[in-house]
Amino acid sequence: MARPPPVPAPPVPPRYVVPPLTADAVLNPAWHYHFLGIGGVGMSALAEVLHRRGHRISGSDAQPSELLRHLARLGIPVRVGHDPAALEGVDAVVYTPAVAPGHPIWAAVAQRGLPRIHRAELLGALTRRARTAAVCGTHGKTTSSAALTLALVAAGWEPTALVGGQVPELGGRNNRCGDGPWLVAEADESDASFIALSPEAILLTNIEPEHLDHHGSVERMRQAFAAFLARLPAGGLLVHCADDPAAREVGRGYAGRRLCYGAGAGADVRVQVQRMAPGAMEIRIAGSGAPVALTTRLGGRHNALNLAGVFALAEGLGVPRPPLVRALEAFGGVARRQQYLGAAHGLRIFDDYAHHPTEIRATLAMFLELYGEPLTVVFQPHLYSRTATFAEAFAEALRPATRVYVAEVYGAREAPVPGVSGRMIVERLAGHPAARFLPDWHELPARVRSGEVPPGILLTLGAGDITALGPLLLGGGPP
Repeated sequence: MARPPPVPAPPVPPRYVVPPLTADAVLNPAWHYHFLGIGGVGMSALAEVLHRRGHRISGSDAQPSELLRHLARLGIPVRVGHDPAALEGVDAVVYTPAVAPGHPIWAAVAQRGLPRIHRAELLGALTRRARTAAVCGTHGKTTSSAALTLALVAAGWEPTALVGGQVPELGGRNNRCGDGPWLVAEADESDASFIALSPEAILLTNIEPEHLDHHGSVERMRQAFAAFLARLPAGGLLVHCADDPAAREVGRGYAGRRLCYGAGAGADVRVQVQRMAPGAMEIRIAGSGAPVALTTRLGGRHNALNLAGVFALAEGLGVPRPPLVRALEAFGGVARRQQYLGAAHGLRIFDDYAHHPTEIRATLAMFLELYGEPLTVVFQPHLYSRTATFAEAFAEALRPATRVYVAEVYGAREAPVPGVSGRMIVERLAGHPAARFLPDWHELPARVRSGEVPPGILLTLGAGDITALGPLLLGGGPP
């Protein structure tokens, strides 16, 4: 099939504007798609689903990773480094903002006249060909989308799913390719590209200031969520959290079928934590029918809310209660969400993806409630823009820990910013008895061996390469 003329597109789609491409124009069975940044969690999930559906996929990424190796084992040609030679025979390039607009690969893409398709446009094409349940919100998306997927699986609905983390119950994958009519999609608000999706149902967990480097203001961010909710059809279903002020307010703007959930009296679906113990949290969910009591392997009141939202949405879609409760009780969580790695040097070592003050506050509260002190936290800030915006809030979120180490900022897609450093957070922790700036977290194993860290819980936090610290402490290498 002849390739259409190049489609001029900026590296990031215009804010809050639905891309004009139709599903057939974006999702072409005759095309060979090359993914730039295929090792990212969202890109790898999309690439694998398309590969399993028979599309020709290849990709490249800046760094080697287990996700990259997994795709290679599936038979997808991948390479480390964005080499223009990988574009030979390609019909379209799929990208995210992770590959900077000034990267030399874009000149090679332009020279070949290749269409550029944002990941969200490709995912949007899939959502227009399926009954889509989308999970959005500043926090809790990955845990909630994974739990929802397992609920639909338990009901025999054979969903396809794209999740922002690796799920043990999905064989350690971040996706599932089913032959049923439903698709579960984690909807990304970071660059407002989720408005390219066409959902039939939405679960909105919360809305807090985040990704302001893109949105510019909290109000613009709320407008982006409102624009996404407006994508629901007249007969759609919105489930939103009543405990979160912004999610409650934005959700009320939807005129269709709507349910709210939370711990407060005003929720349609209410959740109460009856008892919390490591590996066994007892919760009670009360909705339109008889109350349901279940024991989840997850911990933390934030996860009780996440499960209540999934319960409300799944039941609203028609999932029967017995398989729904079974799935929620069996769900053990997602990798890098309060994940236990092992024990060494008198420490029980956990790893968590938390990289926003609210996430850190909720995670520390859970660990202190379940295990008590001493709790040692090693935090690696993610992005210079986020560190500059939330330095004070990070410090207050970390303050309850017994001992705090703050590493240097993991810049990811951002260049260093003069004056912005992990040191800013430690300076704002003035008065804390054991808060240290540790620019290179690789120094910590030696400090642990020296006895500097008291026996108890050690928790690594952040969205960067800090996840490799736990395996190093346990005597292995990076995961």
